[in-house]
Amino acid sequence: MDRAMNALGSLPESLKAAVEHGVLKRLPTTFLPFANQQLREWEYLFPNERQSTERLLLYVDSLTPEQSSALFRNVLDLEDKMEVRSWKFSTSEQTIENASLLARSSYYQQWRSAVQAVFDAADRYAQRTGNSRGSGNRTILLSLPHPLALNAADPWRRWQNAGRAVELDASGPGQSDGVLETLLLASPAQGSTSAESLLGKVASRPGHEPADTWIIDAGRGLIDRVITHPLHAGQGTDPILLSYSRLDQYRESFSHEMNTMRKDLTDADAVYDRLRNVDVKPWCPPEAENAAVREYLRTLYLSGNGAVIFGNSFVQWGASEALRRARPRFLAAKFSVRSKPKPFTGVAVFDNPDQINPLPAVDDVPGSTIDAQILAAYIWLAAARYGEYQSGTACVCIAESLSQAYLVAPPEFPISAQTSRVSVDQLSGALRQWTS
Repeated sequence: MDRAMNALGSLPESLKAAVEHGVLKRLPTTFLPFANQQLREWEYLFPNERQSTERLLLYVDSLTPEQSSALFRNVLDLEDKMEVRSWKFSTSEQTIENASLLARSSYYQQWRSAVQAVFDAADRYAQRTGNSRGSGNRTILLSLPHPLALNAADPWRRWQNAGRAVELDASGPGQSDGVLETLLLASPAQGSTSAESLLGKVASRPGHEPADTWIIDAGRGLIDRVITHPLHAGQGTDPILLSYSRLDQYRESFSHEMNTMRKDLTDADAVYDRLRNVDVKPWCPPEAENAAVREYLRTLYLSGNGAVIFGNSFVQWGASEALRRARPRFLAAKFSVRSKPKPFTGVAVFDNPDQINPLPAVDDVPGSTIDAQILAAYIWLAAARYGEYQSGTACVCIAESLSQAYLVAPPEFPISAQTSRVSVDQLSGALRQWTS
């Protein structure tokens, strides 16, 4: 709790006042790791994460002691049944040991439901008091570009009939750079009522913040284009841009830190502790120098999911974490061709095969195609877990080799009912209308 108090200077005044009023003392033991860690790391949180913490603590602070006790009664009863106070349980931060202790309890699912009920009550209070930011329509654009060649016989089976395939005409002029690039950056077709590109339209929405828009690239071509393209001059709302290749220095330096340490499993905690504290700012390209983005990347690379080794894994896990943490209103992600995996030894999360295996990297187009198909569907499944994306969200996955797109969208999406071939200009217009 002391470390959370030390971070008060960076908090909004209303939240600072709530902490000074002793709101943390009202929280059950199992709420304290979350609350203390969020307050201590406020600088590194995305707006959605800050909003979630703020809603909870301001709601609890608004209650009388009797109301507060009633709000947490189920959680406290379950903590007693689980005998939480006898555990070696950290209240300062969320730890692996905490998670393990909770998950092993026979009351775990009941506890999760009770915790969710508290957050739901805080959300309802925020809506009543006008402290909840409206979301509007949301968009997810995924690209399986050339040379990823999907199997035309059954390319969308992993989407489990969530939407439908749309025939796409990508033969128009000015579309040689790729369908996703054209959708994001091209000026509207002649006769359009808008003069802005899709990204410009997204950036000009009322209340737009940088964390509302994410673009993630398994290579670098898409991000290079976005960086050199004037989106919405003077607005200060540039999207969060993540390129696997533009992050080469970050990844290589991170891997070097990993590979200077011993590799047996008993040293894993020490490795993680060192990497949690190393200064990563010198490794960041200009677009990733924001404090929240830097720490997001550190956490992503520490999670052991292949993001530090494979561009397509970086895209899938990066998008999934963006959806979980930031709840963006607009997310675009582009897959690419990865190298064939190399045989290597050691603890997998710590080893970069290019650094420890002298064999040259070899492109694996068939394997990359399978990966990308699966991982694109995983991104949609990740989004569908959250209430914000369960209605009012259009997901478009583009397969350039098939001249098709897979569309998961509500009936009100402009081309939902269209059965004829859709041009890129028509799809672009529908997306701009949807994001308005």
